[in-house]
Amino acid sequence: MSVPLDTNPRAGRRTERVRSNLGTSQLGSGLAVAGAFIVANGLWRFLTHIGDYPRLPLNVAAWAVFAVSVAVIALIVRRRGYLLDLPVFILLLAALGATVALDLTAIWGLSGARLYPSASVAVGGALLAAVTLRPAREVAVVTGLLGLALIAVFFSEQRPSPATIAPQLLTLTLTVGPAFVGCAVVASYRRMVRMALDRVLIQSTVAAPAFGVSMLETEELAALDREVEGLFADVSSGREPLPLTPARASRAQELATELRQHLVQNRSTSWLVHAIAESEFLGDSIEVVDPHGLAATLDQRQRDGLLSALWLLISANPRQVPSVELRFPAMPLPPVDTPTQRFPLVIVVEGVRRTAVEPGTWLGFARVGSYVDTARPLGITVEIECTVESPAARTPSRH
Repeated sequence: MSVPLDTNPRAGRRTERVRSNLGTSQLGSGLAVAGAFIVANGLWRFLTHIGDYPRLPLNVAAWAVFAVSVAVIALIVRRRGYLLDLPVFILLLAALGATVALDLTAIWGLSGARLYPSASVAVGGALLAAVTLRPAREVAVVTGLLGLALIAVFFSEQRPSPATIAPQLLTLTLTVGPAFVGCAVVASYRRMVRMALDRVLIQSTVAAPAFGVSMLETEELAALDREVEGLFADVSSGREPLPLTPARASRAQELATELRQHLVQNRSTSWLVHAIAESEFLGDSIEVVDPHGLAATLDQRQRDGLLSALWLLISANPRQVPSVELRFPAMPLPPVDTPTQRFPLVIVVEGVRRTAVEPGTWLGFARVGSYVDTARPLGITVEIECTVESPAARTPSRH
């Protein structure tokens, strides 16, 4: 019988809540305050011209829909631990869309009377406040649609005077500008936090066994171990009579096969392969060709230098991520009587010029060994001479 790793639904919700708010709670508070100021500006503009609107019921309806929807959604988000789920977000967008439609209908054709959108400006403030609650790309798309709606209304009006262009541009900028800036800031901040967490994660492999299991495989082994322990406990206590039923015997055989597969795989997969595979930023761009697991012979200083150099190569330019291939020798190290051995490590980088490589990258390569770099039209090639402890002098470190 399989034992779940976490049977507490409240704990699962707390974990999801913390993960979603990681690093953005304080930033979200600041953006919410900024959004409130934008809403206050739109409300002040509406109240100071409330007697000038010829279609006042539509303006009032727009503000009523906005106020009620924002209040209800804010209450729901607060009760759910500041998580804005997709269905709730769609409901919010529907309400904000109705607000914009009512507001633009109420002021259409009135630019000559110096009357401009007010509730639509408040919608821009609400989107700014929601930036940290949803992916920045979603909020940016909605903000872009809001801006296109305003532009369409402004261009569809008969312009009595060129002097109306400036207030319309100011209204458009105040509505969509802060939300776009907020999306850019939050997206960059989230990337920075993810990169820092990912860097810490792969840094743990520096002190890991030369051959071992990945974090995902560790969880899988823990689940297998629990299921095996449960089966043994059932047999020893008599809850599971012997001989086992065909279904239970088949499951026991499957458990034994999975454990053997993990044992065989763990003796051939080095720490470097796990570090690259488990990294969100390195896994898609770096390929390791190490048929004999020579990466396992690197010491901690060399591991740290190699990972640091690879990290700087990949994260230096988010817009153009290079591809990197690490080529270890195709032959295993022969046993010798000397305390150290040497082998070449070739790193082929595509998509980055030598002048664009950060100086810290070369310092990282230098910690791995003496290197020679060659510039190519589409990249660089780095050949590192690695000096490692010879197998004869090294205690077996495969775990």
